Amino acid sequence: MVVRETDVGIEAFLGDHQGFTAILKHRYSDFIVHEKRLDGSVVKLDNLEEPERHVPDKEEAWKCLKEILSEETVTQLHRILVVNEIESLTLPTEGDKQRRKSIHDALKAFPVSTETSTNGDGSKSIVLFAKKAKSAGQSGPVNRKRRRNTDFPKGAYTSFVLYKENTDTNEAISRLSGMLRTSPKHFFFAGTKDKRAVTSQEMRIKGFGPSRLAALNKGLRSGQIALGNFSTAQLADPLLLGQLSGNQFTILLRGIDEATTPETISHAVRSVKEAGFINYFGLQRFGGGRNPTHEVGIQLLAGNIRKAIEMILEPLDPSIGDPNASINPKRAEINKALADYLAGKTSASDAVEKIPQWMHVERTILSSYAQQGAEKDHRRAFGALPYTLRMMYMHAVQSYIWNTMATARAKGGPLDFAEEGDLVYEDGAGVAKTSAEAKEQDDRPVRSVRQVTAEEARAKRVPIGDVVLPLIGEEVAAPAGPVGAAVKRLMESLDVDLSKPIQKGLGFRAYGSYRRLIGSPKDVQYEIIRHKTDDEEILLTDRREMSGARQGGGEGEKCALKIQFSLEAAEYATMCLRELTKQESSALMQRTVLKHSSAE
Repeated sequence: MVVRETDVGIEAFLGDHQGFTAILKHRYSDFIVHEKRLDGSVVKLDNLEEPERHVPDKEEAWKCLKEILSEETVTQLHRILVVNEIESLTLPTEGDKQRRKSIHDALKAFPVSTETSTNGDGSKSIVLFAKKAKSAGQSGPVNRKRRRNTDFPKGAYTSFVLYKENTDTNEAISRLSGMLRTSPKHFFFAGTKDKRAVTSQEMRIKGFGPSRLAALNKGLRSGQIALGNFSTAQLADPLLLGQLSGNQFTILLRGIDEATTPETISHAVRSVKEAGFINYFGLQRFGGGRNPTHEVGIQLLAGNIRKAIEMILEPLDPSIGDPNASINPKRAEINKALADYLAGKTSASDAVEKIPQWMHVERTILSSYAQQGAEKDHRRAFGALPYTLRMMYMHAVQSYIWNTMATARAKGGPLDFAEEGDLVYEDGAGVAKTSAEAKEQDDRPVRSVRQVTAEEARAKRVPIGDVVLPLIGEEVAAPAGPVGAAVKRLMESLDVDLSKPIQKGLGFRAYGSYRRLIGSPKDVQYEIIRHKTDDEEILLTDRREMSGARQGGGEGEKCALKIQFSLEAAEYATMCLRELTKQESSALMQRTVLKHSSAE
């Protein structure tokens, strides 16, 4: 199924400016994303080198250790650090993380490796292992588990920049974890980034220092993935989902025809810059598989776990919506393996052998069935998926309902000021109702809201940018009025009620939150670029900039628009561009535009 905007509730526009035809992502390098940290700084790759580490001299280190540790502990340290009487030692570390860090830093002056371990009572200890030099000709098996942490404490985190081209975030992490022989769960990031794009984002990894990470670049010669800008500090905390202020986008729209004047583009950019766009969840939210993720989610919420899994495993036919599309032999083999399994012609064990590593969801489900044998426990197979992937299907249902709500509000009243009954955050409202479960789900803390009064609406006191709509969940109900009525009718037709607890066994819950109706791009800049060929490399990626390259284009008969802007976290650049061009963002529409442009 080719997902169109109307399939997921995207129907309205905000401004009345004239749009124009353009091609998005003709090359994946036409879409560049830089993550923005909580302090607003932009994450950028500009250094691949391992940073120099400060190693304190032994006199300085001993002074520090004597100030922190007891006399008895210092005596034991002398036995392992100086006279080599013992091979390992466990240090008690009463106190906070900073105290443990000071101990780790001081121990760098000595030939020992360290690990931080958690005791039964929850307290922490530092374990030291003496590094013994091998005599000439000595050989033997390498203890890889211990070697992993010889230059970095097991419990500490290193921050670095992950740069990737045309690669999914989870695919990149899977490759890196394989090279490090560690679990993907040791990688932490604030949010996933587009696959068909060039992206730079901050990552943190547990238990590995800059030297190990920098060495990986030698095995990443394809250029699709690179690591750099390594932190020298040993960080005590991971990076959590949602810990970013937003993203900076640099995008090239090609194929602008000669009928589109610079004045048309200027007016469109100014309209979006000043008024914003309807903050729809973009088509990426609903997946690129045979069945949209919200339809899978609807089946899960209805308790039809088997049907949902069959929808997930259903082969993807690229010719749907594009009769001229061809299918390569590898994809044909994958499709046959999935189709044969669903038809009962082959076992899960045989099918999973033909599914490539990058198809994480399908492999995980089939592997679970293979381990079960003839049992076929569908809940167990779905539960084998990582928590964030299971939540993806429920979030897609919430997003579909929110989009429908946003369209109802856009068509039901003016979009310059708030109407009576619209929801806005209470002035100075703090965070209410936070729970450990909500944090784990990447749900934003629920802020208090209130309804706009009739007096405020008549006086046009509340700008439309302050209006929020609920992502319906157990703690956030549908709004009152026509918008709420439209949503209730939709949920009844889907046989879904997200305001009630989700049935047990699915491994997730929907608490709910709020989302602004209008998205507002910041720091908007644009440039009209002439170029000669359709495939000319124009934008500067981080890697191209590091190599000394310059921006392409400058002359030629073809016209493109380079636009840069920043959005808050969870706002979609494709929806901003949709408002700018007044053009549908679906893949089918992009293929149509590209075909028309090529014909000219």
